[in-house]
Amino acid sequence: MDHPIRKDRIFKLLKRFDKKLINFYLDNGPYELRKKLDIKEDDLWKTVFDYLLYEKNIVKVCVKQNAEYIHEMFAEKGPEMIRKSFRLMENEYSDQWEYVMDYIGVSRGAIYEYVSNNMSDFRSLVYHGKSSKIREMLLLDRAKYDKVWEDILDMLLESVSTDAYTYSMFEHGIRMFSNLYNNGREHRSITHGTKQNVR
Repeated sequence: MDHPIRKDRIFKLLKRFDKKLINFYLDNGPYELRKKLDIKEDDLWKTVFDYLLYEKNIVKVCVKQNAEYIHEMFAEKGPEMIRKSFRLMENEYSDQWEYVMDYIGVSRGAIYEYVSNNMSDFRSLVYHGKSSKIREMLLLDRAKYDKVWEDILDMLLESVSTDAYTYSMFEHGIRMFSNLYNNGREHRSITHGTKQNVR
């Protein structure tokens, strides 16, 4: 293949120019770095990307140096967009993504801000009986995030109740509350290995 960076040279380049790679990544992100290096082969790019992830802890460095900006984007766009931006969608990068979620989403509270900023959309999902999907949308499906999910359930419950009284729609509010309670309870129990019927 005609390619400006051959595989037999990539390791030398990584060692000799890793600081430049890191700085460019921090300034422009993984997508632009790949374009800059003109790497078209996926396996070659994976070599570069994994080197930066595992050898240079590039995600942690990036998050710490750009915490304010990433927090703002997280609260505005949500966790899925942030994960895609970091190119961490594959399961093998779950640990790398969890660092972002733990540091920005949970510790700094961006996940709660995102839910609050988009409460009307989530409330609509509750009304249509789809509250169990919200946890997946927020990328909180792992058991370690059970407490975070419970906190968000409380936010949703409070919003449903407030919405019902604000618009004098008691019957509508009860329906929403019931959907959220039943789907939320079932989703919680599944994460603990049992499924309970709520009557």
